[in-house]
Amino acid sequence: MGALVQIDGRKAFLRQGSWMSADLELEVRLNQATEAWIQETGGPAVSDSDPERTVARTLAKRFGGRVLTHVRGDPSESRRAYLSRRQMRLPY
Repeated sequence: MGALVQIDGRKAFLRQGSWMSADLELEVRLNQATEAWIQETGGPAVSDSDPERTVARTLAKRFGGRVLTHVRGDPSESRRAYLSRRQMRLPY
């Protein structure tokens, strides 16, 4: 379903791999950081039972924030949101 995080007094919501926030700068930074993290590390493990929670915790920690609340969604839907983003991107 999603996770709500607070970073520097601003809130952002993560749902199906995409961040949304009333603060556009924070939203863009979180989405870019999520993409970079997935490319660097592969993101949440394929076997992760709750990838949204993993992403929210990881990004909140990187930005010095905290997860305020989390509602677990459909695991197969959540995995699907991240699986395609794990694919290797070649420069041609």
